[in-house]
Amino acid sequence: MPSKAEFYRQMAEQVSTQLVGSWKEWTAFLTTAARLYKYPFHEQMMIYAQRPDATACAEYDLWNEKMGRYVRRGSKGIALVDDSGDKLRLRYVFDISDTGTREHSRTPWLWQLEEQHIGPVSAMLEQNYGVAGDNLAQQLTDVAGKLASEYWDDHQRDFRYIVDGSFLAEYDDYNIEVQFKSAATVSIAYALMSRCGLDTEQYFQHEDFMPIFDFNTPATVGALGAAVSQINQQVLRQIGVTIQIYEREQLAERSVTHGEQPDLHDERRLSDSRPEADRTAGEAPGQVRQDAESVPEGTPAPDLQSAAADREAVPAPHRDRRDSAEPSGADDAPAGERRGRDGAAESQRPDALGGPDEHLQSTGRGDSDGGAYSQLSFFLSEAEQIRIIDEAENVKTSSAFSLGALA
Repeated sequence: MPSKAEFYRQMAEQVSTQLVGSWKEWTAFLTTAARLYKYPFHEQMMIYAQRPDATACAEYDLWNEKMGRYVRRGSKGIALVDDSGDKLRLRYVFDISDTGTREHSRTPWLWQLEEQHIGPVSAMLEQNYGVAGDNLAQQLTDVAGKLASEYWDDHQRDFRYIVDGSFLAEYDDYNIEVQFKSAATVSIAYALMSRCGLDTEQYFQHEDFMPIFDFNTPATVGALGAAVSQINQQVLRQIGVTIQIYEREQLAERSVTHGEQPDLHDERRLSDSRPEADRTAGEAPGQVRQDAESVPEGTPAPDLQSAAADREAVPAPHRDRRDSAEPSGADDAPAGERRGRDGAAESQRPDALGGPDEHLQSTGRGDSDGGAYSQLSFFLSEAEQIRIIDEAENVKTSSAFSLGALA
């Protein structure tokens, strides 16, 4: 009988090919992945398979220690496979819906594109990518095509080594290029529009996604997914930063013009930025980057497909360290839910899309699965978490008073 870690590795391989089995499954995944854009493809895929409606995910310790939120008893952890070491390991993340709050708990800021943001975002896209357009949807499509083409130019040689066994193997080099660019462009454009709240049904038909069916092996869908994930992250981070800067400027303007005091709760959300060392390329020192769609959980593992004997030749995208205190994104769960063993809503995923429930149960910690770490049944109870969170907040408060008295 395979270990739990091996079970999830096998599940990942099966899920990867199921994603491109139908355009509806692929677009449903893209919607979830766009909300969780700070995660690499292989983790987006595992989150989608287990919790397609996840909105902001983080590990247990980050919810407790950084966000001041406790993980509710009975919550299901989302298993992520880490094959970066000598043996497979599992780690678990929890969605924000699995957490409860205390008086001083933090809530991640998940940006939303509103009417007043379109102008600044459009100007940013034109400045950064040289794409002008009459509407945002056209700009996003043009950006997707431009970046997909650049990605191909950088990685085209690697694709020759991964097409065996897929439908792409029947094509010559030119047509492999055409299929990749087509599949990547439509996927990126769909994800960007979805995350920006645009009505994707107005801009896409199922025929647009025909090229994805040629990426029908774990290696090829992994290569396509890595490209889409990397490019989405780049663009969506920039959109999030643009929106945040706009909101900060509006807060400052209202304060100066009307003498209003900023809403401390909103300001606290906007000010929770990542460490300076985590800036992406092109961001200036001191530039705000707290777009919070992915609660960081440490250095990500390589793509799941790379666990195979013949490791994937296409380079994985740059992995951002997710060490700072911010969580992930998703509200459009597909229809057709059933109830899990813990009573929580659980989507009816086909075949491998959905695994065993992992529950938060009792106190302590352990490593009981032959390499699985952060095992859920070894976390602190809900009451114990609340006690520790409240004690930590009391220490902060008393320290602040002490410093004030010395001033």
